Amino acid sequence: MSRPIFVAAWFSPWSERARFALDHHRIDYHEESYVPLLGEPLLRLRTRVFRGQLSVPVLLHDGRVIRDSVEIARHADRVGTGSPLFPASAEAEIARYVELATGLMEAARVLSMPRMANDPAVRRESLPSFVPTPLRSALLPLAGLGAAYVARKYRLGSRDPNEARATMRRALERLQAELRGRSTLLSDFTFADIAAAVALTAVRPVEHPVIPLGPGMRAAFTDQEMAKEFGELLAWRDRLYAERRSTPGTASA
Repeated sequence: MSRPIFVAAWFSPWSERARFALDHHRIDYHEESYVPLLGEPLLRLRTRVFRGQLSVPVLLHDGRVIRDSVEIARHADRVGTGSPLFPASAEAEIARYVELATGLMEAARVLSMPRMANDPAVRRESLPSFVPTPLRSALLPLAGLGAAYVARKYRLGSRDPNEARATMRRALERLQAELRGRSTLLSDFTFADIAAAVALTAVRPVEHPVIPLGPGMRAAFTDQEMAKEFGELLAWRDRLYAERRSTPGTASA
């Protein structure tokens, strides 16, 4: 079996939930940073997707192209070690939580992308880690183009920020009501927990070595009002990351 190649945007919650699953199953993969706009031509060539929308994360493994974060997690379930994230008895419930978490992330993107696009400090921090420090200021226009490209790609300008915020609140209220003080959403740790925990980046990013956000990026993803209102959810997420989130190549706690 060849070593998988994981193409991802380091700050994207979609990439993080696939990465979480890969690391949970202790899969040895090579991660490549995807740069919006600039990285798309090469990604299209490698995936043979020449028309339509293409986004990350993408996993390239043994001749397969796996293009969706949930499908990447399912693939990790099949080829990795450790407890399953998609037990057959919980498929319907997991799918429901994934849908809820995805809606939360999509709504949050409507609010966070303008903050990223309008703040030079955030644009500087959003550049991939391989960009040398002396070049970061010179490449700020590139980061701005990337943010504008993402906004066009997902038609964020046509979304109502107030409706997006209301969607976020409804999703958070459901999660808080259904968690009810438990350590996991279902009887065991599953991908439902990963999806929900990662989606809470929309309220306040977790502090963990796998997500090394700078202060500008952290502020862009933080909603102070909701962070205070849904503090119990964030505390649950922080505990789950501390107990379950392994770093690449190591086992979960």
